[in-house]
Amino acid sequence: MKETSRMLVSSFAAAIVFLLLFLFFHWNLIVCILLCVGIYFGLFFLLKPSRKIAGIDVESMPGGEEIRQLLDDAQADLADIDKAVKEIKTSSVRQDAQALYATGARILTYLEENPDKIKLARRFFTYYLDTAAKLLTRYVDFQETELHSGEVADILQKTAEALPVLNSAFEKQFAHLMQGELLDIEADIELLKSTLKMEGGK
Repeated sequence: MKETSRMLVSSFAAAIVFLLLFLFFHWNLIVCILLCVGIYFGLFFLLKPSRKIAGIDVESMPGGEEIRQLLDDAQADLADIDKAVKEIKTSSVRQDAQALYATGARILTYLEENPDKIKLARRFFTYYLDTAAKLLTRYVDFQETELHSGEVADILQKTAEALPVLNSAFEKQFAHLMQGELLDIEADIELLKSTLKMEGGK
């Protein structure tokens, strides 16, 4: 619930209680005011949304607020990329932008499920994802001008060429984040091979 809504709901509830107690039950004015102030602040804090990452309250995590902010900013960047994808007219550029969005979305989903790795992805959040959103937003802006000057064509071309490079950087970042899982899988495969060899030798 947004803060404004919380304030309105809390104020309304406190006002109703005040009117009931003071006008209908004729309680003491000071007591009514104090009680209603308590009700207002109690409801305001009670209605505060519980923000969680992977089922864990943000406030109970070390650096939780910073992590939540990183994720919120990343969601905003992804939304900008998605919006640009829908507006890009050149099919090859649109496909590269879609691939970039898909990789970014997978990374974000993975990090939301593994919040302990979010700090390892700081560069992905603050540089790569942010850069991708800005480049695609500007690409669409230049595209919409419908100018055919050499400078505009050059910018559009350079942006188009940068998208596969960015997607490669996204994938490398993803592989880096999953390094532990990849090593575990390799170990499991080697163990399976060894087990099969031993069973085959019997």
